[in-house]
Amino acid sequence: MPSFERLTIAEARTLTRAELLPRIEEEQKYWYDRIHTCAMQPGDDKAFRTFNDIVHIAANPYRAISDTDAIAEGRPFDRDYWTKPLGELGEL
Repeated sequence: MPSFERLTIAEARTLTRAELLPRIEEEQKYWYDRIHTCAMQPGDDKAFRTFNDIVHIAANPYRAISDTDAIAEGRPFDRDYWTKPLGELGEL
């Protein structure tokens, strides 16, 4: 049993990206350990897919690059993307 709470879609909807990223890092270590030690068990695939769904929504590298470019060029960017819960943004 993990020493942390696995992320759920319902919980991820209530968190901002700033709140989600540390949780994602923690759970990612758990899954990578299970995969690399061949410790996956029946039923883990569904939980792992849920985790990956959350990761792909919360940590969009193209969006991070776009915002970084906007900051560097002095253009405005959507701060809500980083500060509002994913559910409020309608992204999850």
